[in-house]
Amino acid sequence: MKACRGVGASLSEVEISVWEREHMALLNKIAEPEFEVLHHAAMAVLRKK
Repeated sequence: MKACRGVGASLSEVEISVWEREHMALLNKIAEPEFEVLHHAAMAVLRKK
């Protein structure tokens, strides 16, 4: 989550720490102790004309 949403690149170290605590609190509230994370990948092949 942190990498795919740009959290790590856009926040200070203090803000990241706050975000991580809030995110873990949310996961503890809404998610099972173990779960699968489904991923989606996309790729574009670009060619110079």
